[in-house]
Amino acid sequence: MRRLGITSILFLLCVGVLGAQDPNDDLILEAMQDELDRSMAGLRLPDQPAPYYIAYTIHTTTRTSLTATLGALTAHTTSRRRSLHVEVRVGDYDFDSSHFATAGRPTGVVNVTLDDDYLPLRRRIWMATDAAYKRAVDVYARKKATFQNRVNTNPIPDFSRETPREHLAAVSALRPVGASWRDTVRQISAIFGEMPEIHQAQVSLSVTQGTRYFLNSEGFKTVAPIELATLAVQAQTQAADGMVLRDSFTMFGKTLNDLPSRAEATARARELAANLVELSDAPVGDDYYGPVMLEGQAAGQLLARSLVPLFLSQRPPDRDRAGRGGGRGGLGGGGSTSFLRRLGSRVLPESLTVTDTPSLTSYGDDAVPGAYIVDEEGVLAQDVTLVQDGRVMTLLTTRAPQPNLPTSNGHARGGDAQASVFQVTSTSAVPATELKAKYLELLTEQNRPFGYIVRGVGGTRTVKVTPDGQESLVRGVELGRVAGGDFRDILEVSEEQTLYTYRPAASAASRLTGALRSADVVVTVIAPNLLFDYLEVEQARRIPQTRPIVPSPLRR
Repeated sequence: MRRLGITSILFLLCVGVLGAQDPNDDLILEAMQDELDRSMAGLRLPDQPAPYYIAYTIHTTTRTSLTATLGALTAHTTSRRRSLHVEVRVGDYDFDSSHFATAGRPTGVVNVTLDDDYLPLRRRIWMATDAAYKRAVDVYARKKATFQNRVNTNPIPDFSRETPREHLAAVSALRPVGASWRDTVRQISAIFGEMPEIHQAQVSLSVTQGTRYFLNSEGFKTVAPIELATLAVQAQTQAADGMVLRDSFTMFGKTLNDLPSRAEATARARELAANLVELSDAPVGDDYYGPVMLEGQAAGQLLARSLVPLFLSQRPPDRDRAGRGGGRGGLGGGGSTSFLRRLGSRVLPESLTVTDTPSLTSYGDDAVPGAYIVDEEGVLAQDVTLVQDGRVMTLLTTRAPQPNLPTSNGHARGGDAQASVFQVTSTSAVPATELKAKYLELLTEQNRPFGYIVRGVGGTRTVKVTPDGQESLVRGVELGRVAGGDFRDILEVSEEQTLYTYRPAASAASRLTGALRSADVVVTVIAPNLLFDYLEVEQARRIPQTRPIVPSPLRR
């Protein structure tokens, strides 16, 4: 008979304090803990180092997806999955088997039994641990051989020492997606059936619910909910010259209750469709270099694309050939983050402050999907001031040290360092109407016939504006590359701010380790409108496509 160990007894006591837990949490944690203890005590190949660190992550998730087109449901699926990732390190905190790229695939993520059965689960953990250890030993040997021929003048540790913590959160029971949401998806998609000018359109609802379990050999333990609901709308049409025009938006929430109402989502979908129809008749914009203003979602999109990544302390792996990689200090690199070498330097106007606040769960009447309590390494998330008076103070860190950033501030998400709730504020912000007036004045002072106001990155919501304030929609243009140094050219920002939430892409390091990416990792940007002194707007390179030969059957 399976025993109930002291770990499980303590866990159950914690549950009584923190709230209702899944009754099978103790079984999963016990299987993880028992195999962890056994591996730390006896997992060792002859004449090879034993593990100094082992970590287990298990995600149990249920995902429901609905898709509709033109008022009809085209897909409705529900899937359940339980995934395991094992991390094994050999060596020590200063120099171990991590951050090193070699041939061969990482051990990666494996599926484990969905049945709450101790022995099959324990057996799967055992086999995955064995494979991860053997790979760690091989990588460690290759890494040691490589570094024997290198002069390391400024070594940094491979893994930071952190204080072990337990975070055992209450996880809500599974909430099914009801018929009202199926009707909502259908009704929103029906809007595009009213506009025969729209060639393709789709509305999708996705709801992920589950639990994340994390346990390591240092004493970290996490039980946390996995929650994310998204409503995505996308549509496509064509201009008379064959240019394909697409627009989309995605609404995020931790749960379905956090998503906007049916009326709000419907209104936004109708606005998207109307904008596409208008855009198909708009002229192609002109290349431009000069003052540009970004409003609303466009400001959030630009920060997400071009500024947020500069604050991520994502350490690239070393490689077995010199001159490539450079994750450890003194080896041809200090990381892939542009602002890593600029700590203390001014990168923004002195009036601007940048923070990342995982504790911010609501903003006004809106829920903030990017908020969280504990990161994927079991470290409590910290609110961080990244820029003060325009100068870089620090970056968002994990347990992978960087020069001058030796410890984690709890931002390990998606397998690497990631933002959570990224906000830009100013001590001299002005109302949005005043900001636009300042922009028009600037165009007049520079004797420019027009400028651009960007309301959506990607070219679907860009207007040409003349100094007298006349606006006209244009198509076929988009922002050029915006580098880190361009943010020093922000002249003014608005008091009004917009929430923009997105899914970050996987980093190179997370792909290398095969880390288990949580399904609810999203980033929320809280952005003011931005007035830049100089940005480039350029015609997009788009290949025209042949228009449909006969009109849409929806046209009457």
